[in-house]
Amino acid sequence: MALAPQAQAQKIMTLLNQRQFPAAVKAAKAAQKANPRAWQFTHLYAMALAQNGQLKEAIPLFTKVLKQQPTDLDVQNNLISTLVEAGQHTQARQLISKLLPKRQTKHDLYQVLGLSHMRCNEHAAAIEAADKALAENPENDTAHNIRGISLIGVKRMEDAIAAFEEAHRLNPQNPEPLSNMSAALSHAQRFDEAMTAVEKALQLNPRHLTALHRFAALHSKMGNLNDAVALYRKILELDPYYAEAYSELVQAQTIDENKQLFGTLKTAISKIPKNSYLQVHLNLAMGNLLFKEKSYDKAAPYLSTANALVSKRRPHDFARATSDLEKTREMFPLDKPLPKEGDTETPRPIFVLGQPRSGTTLTEMMISASDEVVSCGEQPMAGQIAQEILQGRASFDAVEFARTYREGLPSFAGDRNFFVDKMPANYQYIGFILSAFPEAPIIHIERDPRDVALSMWREFFTSAWMNFTFDMKAMAHSANLYQGYMKHWQALVGDRILNLNYADIVSDPEAASRKMADYCGLEWSEVMMAPERNTARVSTASVVQVREGVHTKSLGGWRRLEKSLKPFVEALDPDLWPDLD
Repeated sequence: MALAPQAQAQKIMTLLNQRQFPAAVKAAKAAQKANPRAWQFTHLYAMALAQNGQLKEAIPLFTKVLKQQPTDLDVQNNLISTLVEAGQHTQARQLISKLLPKRQTKHDLYQVLGLSHMRCNEHAAAIEAADKALAENPENDTAHNIRGISLIGVKRMEDAIAAFEEAHRLNPQNPEPLSNMSAALSHAQRFDEAMTAVEKALQLNPRHLTALHRFAALHSKMGNLNDAVALYRKILELDPYYAEAYSELVQAQTIDENKQLFGTLKTAISKIPKNSYLQVHLNLAMGNLLFKEKSYDKAAPYLSTANALVSKRRPHDFARATSDLEKTREMFPLDKPLPKEGDTETPRPIFVLGQPRSGTTLTEMMISASDEVVSCGEQPMAGQIAQEILQGRASFDAVEFARTYREGLPSFAGDRNFFVDKMPANYQYIGFILSAFPEAPIIHIERDPRDVALSMWREFFTSAWMNFTFDMKAMAHSANLYQGYMKHWQALVGDRILNLNYADIVSDPEAASRKMADYCGLEWSEVMMAPERNTARVSTASVVQVREGVHTKSLGGWRRLEKSLKPFVEALDPDLWPDLD
């Protein structure tokens, strides 16, 4: 005997609450067919589809129900949330804008708006939306969580940690804020506290995938690669479609170990919809797996697919990048010397810069092997302050620049006489930096742009500044601008910059490390030419490579994907790159 409508609805909700989503879809579809005029069953069917990951199928059903019940808040919220989850952010935001004036309480709409901006790496807008949600409902732990994640995106780690602490206070049984807090603490290089936070998250839920992923990433940063590998494998046992675990595991494992992963990875790629963002990391993983086993022609289409998916969502801003170079040249003309009234206090910063993936991490690890130097990783402050000036929101004062920069440093930066800031993008801001810190050593790492492009093509970068890395012509545009910056700085302050070529560093690490030590005023020691023995944590994409020790294996590696890199090479300006063979 068929169940009564109320019993059918209760059965579907029970299945949803038990996370039996395929069964919920089957039951809801049957109930909708049996009750075609009851909008509630169409709504339940859409909910079941959305929970089962069938977002595109759910959206038209939610839309249909909303036309029937235009004032139902649950229907409105479910449609908006599903649009966001499906990556249809324009449609979601249009609906939010339409509904905001009609809502008496708006915090839930602002919360989902913040989530939408967060998913698009629009961190400032996400923070603004979360703040509006919290102004109306300070007890909204989800809004605190969204705000914290977005604060990580703008490198305000202490504020992010505070946001996650508040989210945890409001909902102490939810492991998510603790897991996210671990990420913020890790970015702030407070690794022991980060470990404690993620361990607490896993005590609440040992199967929490995000927390397990954070735990694995932390072990990797701390050089515990065996522990990291074990955790990545555990994640994939729990969820064979956890894309980022594949991507990071492939880089950490040996070629033989990766062969055992091939089948499950291939299955995951075939099962996930082609346009799903999960395909980014799945294809990146397969591309790198094949690349590592020297199947370069087979690797190429996977790497291209991964990068194309990201490029569509995160396009490079060609005009903004070009404008920044033009404004910088105007601010620091060649006929005007830099001011010298900046900060000369200790600890003294050492700036290591160059194109991303040019060898800045390797250089940092060499320098920070000295007992006089502490590693601070990639510090964002110089770029953040300079961008406020370049965009006309602040005026440039060298002393104020230095003060603000120092205020943003991690507390341990003052433990030694020197600290290293190895943010590659600081090549754009050398004029600001040397005005603010006239005695600061600047080490510029040069590398064949084709090898740099290959390395970037094989990685995934979360920073919006790195959007150019997912498109060949955008990478060439950025490389050309980089040369434009460096030619300008060399003409203006060339005697204050130590230029080192990556090929020379890996070919003769002793000579290179001696040059670095002499230039920075450090006492050289043998450990400086063995960065793999440096116990400093590595928080960049170079985490696995730097633990391998110094080698020359990647020199000229671009030829392995020469056909794929052709658009990049052809877009390089020969006047800026005259020495390429």
